[in-house]
Amino acid sequence: MKKARRQADWRARYRHGRQLTVLLSFCAALVVIASLEAIILLGPVAYQVWQEMFPAGSPGDFAAFLLTRFFFDILVPVSLALYSYFTIRRLGTPASYRLIWGAVVLMSAIWKFLTFETASPAWYLTLLLWIGLFLVVINIRRLERGTSEREDAHELSKDRR
Repeated sequence: MKKARRQADWRARYRHGRQLTVLLSFCAALVVIASLEAIILLGPVAYQVWQEMFPAGSPGDFAAFLLTRFFFDILVPVSLALYSYFTIRRLGTPASYRLIWGAVVLMSAIWKFLTFETASPAWYLTLLLWIGLFLVVINIRRLERGTSEREDAHELSKDRR
């Protein structure tokens, strides 16, 4: 009886492990790229360019602009990562999850594309990551481990003990 309960607990715990790993990796990469972009834009050259565009702006306005841009760049990946981490074990990934988050990720990718920051290599990398995240979200069911794989892995781990 205890053995069956342990196997059921193990299956519930690790059922979505691969899905979460791939999804959280894409989200983390998007947050890291946005952080690096914000750090690069903090330099004096970027401030001079911004000052030329907005001569009446103060350094506080520039800082507010950078923080707002950074916040909007990380909003969707952080929200998706947190939502998925806390709910995927209980709710799984139903069609509504894939539809809603797929639409949100697609809109974010289009928003990033429409910025046309073609001089920045980070823009291209970010677009690739958004496309990858979109494909992961809409195909997340395919990343779930099969029952036989889980049982085989569990049996191997028991044999090693």
